[in-house]
Amino acid sequence: MTMPDSALLHLRLARMRAQHLTDDTRLEGDVATVTRAVCALQAQAFDAARHQVRARSRGLTAGSVDHAFTHDRSVVRTWLMRGTLHLCAADDTRWLLDVLGTPINQFGASRRRNLGLDDATCARGVAVMRRVLVHGPMARRELRERLVRAGVIEEPVGQALIHLLYHAAALGVICCGPRMGRDDSFVLLDDWVPPSSGPRGEAALAELARRYFAAYGPASEADFASWSGLRISVIRSAMAAVVAELAEFPGSIPELWTLGPAKEFDISRPVVRLLGHFDTFLLGYRRREHHGDGDAEAWIHDGGGGWIRPVICVDGWIAGGWRLRQVPDEIEITVMPFDRISRRADPAIGREVISIGRFLERPARWSRRPLVGIDAAQPAPV
Repeated sequence: MTMPDSALLHLRLARMRAQHLTDDTRLEGDVATVTRAVCALQAQAFDAARHQVRARSRGLTAGSVDHAFTHDRSVVRTWLMRGTLHLCAADDTRWLLDVLGTPINQFGASRRRNLGLDDATCARGVAVMRRVLVHGPMARRELRERLVRAGVIEEPVGQALIHLLYHAAALGVICCGPRMGRDDSFVLLDDWVPPSSGPRGEAALAELARRYFAAYGPASEADFASWSGLRISVIRSAMAAVVAELAEFPGSIPELWTLGPAKEFDISRPVVRLLGHFDTFLLGYRRREHHGDGDAEAWIHDGGGGWIRPVICVDGWIAGGWRLRQVPDEIEITVMPFDRISRRADPAIGREVISIGRFLERPARWSRRPLVGIDAAQPAPV
């Protein structure tokens, strides 16, 4: 493993602090506070979003996340950045859709046409959803049946259903509802989330820039574009709107920006975090070259299909992978370094394992094994 340039340590730790991944920046408060602090959490797998909350907070549990989503409705799961599912604060949903909804729809337009979903068919599909969801959440399988019965899509539906749902969500008509057994459900956004007075138009675009550079800085223009999925011309307009609030990060890499001048900090090292699937620390930048080497990239993408695997970060450097197994009485966590991790990191790893156990409300223990020879199957979700 090629060790990182020590000159980049300050950059990596600054990003960890912006992401609330250091002990002095972990958040107190509710689940919406956490999602708001990083703008949104990747939530293709809901379990992955849960674990991102855990890594950035104190005192919350997996049950806290479920309650916030299903009962309080203080957080919403819908398609946002890059046209992927995210978990965001309920009062952020509409202004985020104001910025991202049209690009999301444009991004999926060609694929919809290839699936036989022309504009008229999409309009009929959205009308059916408005009608059948008026009585509350509906499981995906039942919604599929209603759309087939209405002649909007035909069996076998293939990818047509998901792209139609994606389209309706981008329009702000629907969002994900509570789980129904093993199935997702969908609801009308206006029934699920109360109206909010967030920014709109250019003000919303400016707010997206503020949120990004507050939570991901030091970061570049290209990083912001990669994270959001917006065209570079739109990104430049967003940054121009807040240029007086941005400061260039001092260091060997030019044109990295933070919201406000970078603050001096003194962190007790090593800083260790066990980051789960799809963590925003892994997805917030155009490239991860400052966070890991070829071993890291090989591990992260080994599952295929766009799956982002869990990693162990030591001072912001991706030093290995990890997996979780639930057994009858406890949780077993296996830490798998790419190379040697100093034993100085063991107490910090132990604290992370205790944190995961508290979050899942079960005892947890851990062991260390070399990555070579370990089954590369995807770890169980947490």
